[in-house]
Amino acid sequence: MKRPYFILTFIATHIFFIFFQIRERSEVIKLSYCKQKSEQQKEILTQKIQELTQQLYALQERATIKKYAQETLQMKKLKLSQIQKLDLTDLSGEVLSSSKDVDG
Repeated sequence: MKRPYFILTFIATHIFFIFFQIRERSEVIKLSYCKQKSEQQKEILTQKIQELTQQLYALQERATIKKYAQETLQMKKLKLSQIQKLDLTDLSGEVLSSSKDVDG
């Protein structure tokens, strides 16, 4: 009577370990898939960072800023004759003198 009980326990334990190994393998496959997906997302985000950095450097160039100011904002170059010099020595809020000449 001990022998059939031992064989039954032995077989049941082996079946349990087989199912446990199958479950473990499926978890490993699932986690490796998640890791692969995360690595792909990381690669995509790294490329996007590089593209955005290049765009930032391109937008910070003086020629790009000048073109944007002239075309989009309708700005024009300022001439020296358009500059006015203000003398604000009075602290009461009144302008003491102003002249249209920068040199004088």
